[in-house]
Amino acid sequence: MHNRSKKWGPLAMSLVLGAQLLSPLGALAADSAETGFTNGTGSLDMTKIASYASGQCDVDGGVMEIIAYNTANGHAYGVNGKSGKLTILPLNQTVSGALGGEEVDVKQAAEEADPTFAYGDMTSVAVSPDGKTLAVALQAAAYDQAGRAAFFACQEDGSLQFLGLAETGVQPDMITFADNDTALTADEGEPRMGYGQDTTDPKGSVTILHVAQRTSQVVDFSPFDSQRNTLTQAGIVLKKDTAPSVDLEPEYIAVADGKAYVTLQEANAIAVLDLASQTFTGIYSCGFEDYSQVPVDIDKKDEAYAPKTYNSLRGIRMPDGIAAFTQDGTTYLVTANEGDSREWGDEDLGTAYLNEDERDFKDGDASPSGALTAENTGLRGKVVFFLAEDYDGLDADKDYLFGGRSFTVYQVGQQGLEEVYTSGDDFEALTAQYLPEFFNCSNDNAVVDDRSGKKGPEAESVTVGQVDGKTYAFVALERTGGVMAYDLSQPETATFVNYINSRDFSTVVEGSQVYEDGELDKWVTGGDVAPEGLAFVAAQDSATGQALLLAACEVSGTVAVYQLSQDAAPAFSDVSESDWFYEAVTYVSENGLMTGVANDRFAPNATLSRAMMVTILYRLEDQPQVSGQSDFADVPADTWYTDAVAWATEQGIVNGVENNCFAPNDGLTREQMAVILYRFAQYKGLDVAADGDLSAFPDGADTAPWATEAMVWAVDTGLIQGAEGGSLAPQGTSTRAQAATVLARLCQSWNR
Repeated sequence: MHNRSKKWGPLAMSLVLGAQLLSPLGALAADSAETGFTNGTGSLDMTKIASYASGQCDVDGGVMEIIAYNTANGHAYGVNGKSGKLTILPLNQTVSGALGGEEVDVKQAAEEADPTFAYGDMTSVAVSPDGKTLAVALQAAAYDQAGRAAFFACQEDGSLQFLGLAETGVQPDMITFADNDTALTADEGEPRMGYGQDTTDPKGSVTILHVAQRTSQVVDFSPFDSQRNTLTQAGIVLKKDTAPSVDLEPEYIAVADGKAYVTLQEANAIAVLDLASQTFTGIYSCGFEDYSQVPVDIDKKDEAYAPKTYNSLRGIRMPDGIAAFTQDGTTYLVTANEGDSREWGDEDLGTAYLNEDERDFKDGDASPSGALTAENTGLRGKVVFFLAEDYDGLDADKDYLFGGRSFTVYQVGQQGLEEVYTSGDDFEALTAQYLPEFFNCSNDNAVVDDRSGKKGPEAESVTVGQVDGKTYAFVALERTGGVMAYDLSQPETATFVNYINSRDFSTVVEGSQVYEDGELDKWVTGGDVAPEGLAFVAAQDSATGQALLLAACEVSGTVAVYQLSQDAAPAFSDVSESDWFYEAVTYVSENGLMTGVANDRFAPNATLSRAMMVTILYRLEDQPQVSGQSDFADVPADTWYTDAVAWATEQGIVNGVENNCFAPNDGLTREQMAVILYRFAQYKGLDVAADGDLSAFPDGADTAPWATEAMVWAVDTGLIQGAEGGSLAPQGTSTRAQAATVLARLCQSWNR
């Protein structure tokens, strides 16, 4: 498994290396909220080209929730939880600007078809692969009664013809198609009246629906009741003194190769349902985010991004959305690790239950395990921990948070699921980088750090799609907002490529303000707030001829339409296919590591400076905080490389030259490059052992003694190879072409 704390992270941030070298990152941000932050410098551009506004908003969410796209008729269908109606959006012609929409009263159709069914609400929508059928999930008014799936025939003009209903399990929360004649619902079965006498905890289940016949088979978890101890020993989180069949609550479903993969959010697990036998074949833990290794910001009082590690702290991933894709014959699952607490019942009836354990470090509280105190952590505010004492499957010596503030990739194998990648602290680090004034704000306010003591940015949903032959994951952040895009070409080393957030933090929707004790407590900002559901539209199915991503936003009541396109490497007039450095320049250009010195020039033979090199590494590390300025007399306090030099010096990656100088503008020699990369590898905790010598090069002995060990390593790993005439040229300055080649080798070797 790889995460950000263990990899080079070459694509974790997009870098610009041109005539002005690496300018401050703020200059790289998108000109407006309508474009991705790395547009023009990364491998995938994201641009908002259209939107739909329902005219409704709600600080508590629940407006535009789930969106599905019909490839056959070019229309999108969205669930409006506020109006209770299904919205039809035409995307088959012009897709730009403000979109109009029509509404379908599903409740009326359902109640007319089955007078015995008391309609509660509509939760999800899906379209069959052939585009002929649409299905919606309907919950009953009574929390413990069976729900329904409503089926419609999709017409060419986007309109719908009601076909009929089929019964589901209790509280169908999500619906999807396995094939044209089979649909599935994830039936949560939540104990919404709490725990106690005269209350019910309904069984969670998955319903297999036969579309043509409109019949169904409800599959629950009763066979696992006898395996409770085995489940908890494997890290499945179950409430004490409860049976798995009632405690497991299906949330979301992804289908691949005849299997349905079902997130059990509260249990921090994924269940595997074999569709042919209609049986669950296994339940697997989603694992934990280890905050002794992955830094996290849980201090909401400092009003800034200040991540730390805590030895006792773990994040219970608790995924909500899940997506599946197949690559080279292997199935992978991608989860959005949101986290979810249980808050049910009525205090007056004595049935109320909440599994949050809030500790206020300002008042002298300690964490549930006692390991974290205000004195040993510096925490000053409230942190919401998971009430671990009520649950089995956890370590009593650890403290747990809701969610992982991340997404995770699992490989499906004969023995179950194997975690191969987690994004770790990416989402917090990236949102802090691009939106520092709104880091970890909520979807019902724009207050910096507001969610740090809870679940951070909250990865809500995820979808996967191909753009120009590359597979990408798109992860929606419910609180801060926006969508993260990652390249999954190599799932074990997924790489960040772009982030778009079309929320307008500077405005407030009139009438949305909520006051508490006379003070403004909640409000809805403008733009697209709280993306809940995503739908990917492939280029061949899009009216624009390019791939699209649809995001249904539950607080703002909007649907954002983002156009996706690969950002091709620029054509440089001074780089041709016959050049030895062509592939390397193409690689670093396509991945945003270096750009040209002008629109059509790369300047391959220009010299790379010492400041440029340390800044590249600093940006690869996502610009960690530095304790102060370096002491070098020739490094001013306000240059583009000031913090990079300070960081690299603090970490022992670089030293100065004579007379207390760093010589930032001096050309970087090849032996200096070897030493800097060698120390960077040590800083990353990598094995730098190397056997051999430099005698194969006629000038190998010319390498300075202080650089010999590093040069042997760089040559042994293939990062630095012979120069012109087979020489090593250790004191020769490194050109931009040579730097591009070394960077490409570095990134590609790690990705392998």
